[in-house]
Amino acid sequence: MTVKDIAKLCGVSVATVSRVFNEPEKVKPETRAKVLQVAEKYGYVSHAVARSLRKRRTGVFLLTVMSKVESVFEDSYVSKFLKGAVRYFSEKGLKLIVDCFTKGDVREYYTKLVRSRLVDGYILMDIKENDERIDLLKNLGVPFVCVGQNSRKDFIFVDTNNRKGGQIAAQHLCELGCRKLLYVGGEPDLPFEKERLAGFKEVALKHGSQITVTYSHYDRNKTLEIFSTYDIKQFDGIFCTSDAVAYIVLRYMEENRVEIPLVGFDNILISEIAGITTVDQQIELVGQKAAEKIHKLSLREKVKSEIIDVQLIVRGTKKFMREK
Repeated sequence: MTVKDIAKLCGVSVATVSRVFNEPEKVKPETRAKVLQVAEKYGYVSHAVARSLRKRRTGVFLLTVMSKVESVFEDSYVSKFLKGAVRYFSEKGLKLIVDCFTKGDVREYYTKLVRSRLVDGYILMDIKENDERIDLLKNLGVPFVCVGQNSRKDFIFVDTNNRKGGQIAAQHLCELGCRKLLYVGGEPDLPFEKERLAGFKEVALKHGSQITVTYSHYDRNKTLEIFSTYDIKQFDGIFCTSDAVAYIVLRYMEENRVEIPLVGFDNILISEIAGITTVDQQIELVGQKAAEKIHKLSLREKVKSEIIDVQLIVRGTKKFMREK
């Protein structure tokens, strides 16, 4: 059954049948009903793939995550980001593919993707200072949006105010009287980690605090190894740049009967359940904004980069607060 067959059976033009499936509002209700009735009777389905290729748009977008599959489906930044992104795409009748890239030739991988024309645009996560994906996609002339930025800032991105996040975490701990601070970062080379550390140091040093900086690489065992290097009791305040890492630190303190003010970063579900004070970076909003911008870029609309504000959510450190 083809469009021509349906047109002949309904006594209308091929153009009218095409409009029924592509622009139904332009067809009289009675004609539209007749065409749809015949199509259903003979099991005709409009060929969405062929139509999308003619339009050079598929309505499908790709989110690439440079990490293991498990991390996407855990209570993590990515899972919360997806809530915002998928909500936007669903409301627009669009689709999102999530792909995890952990090994191989990055340039070859993205070049094959672009040449396949399977997607209308790309959302890139885990942006590095010298990220070859950015130059590659720019040279290939395809729309993309980065979650995060680097010092170049010559691309469209959505990011959170990471420097401010570090500042308000340090301010809170210093207001509690903490002066010997442990800073537990994730990956030292990631641009957003550098911004959080810079903001944290800026405020903590103004208060005369001592700062010990270490990195967990977002790994449980490496986080616990930190406390085989340092005696946790020598610190009176801890800041972790990830709620997942903060939760590991919290459990370690509970097991060792140590109480030290602890601040995390993200405001994912685990921090709420465990009562961890954290920096809320509005992850769902970041996902929504990234989805909106890549959609508009695919339609050749102009968009601007955007930095989302952060705020401190005080929970577990309340018991350390003194009445003024």
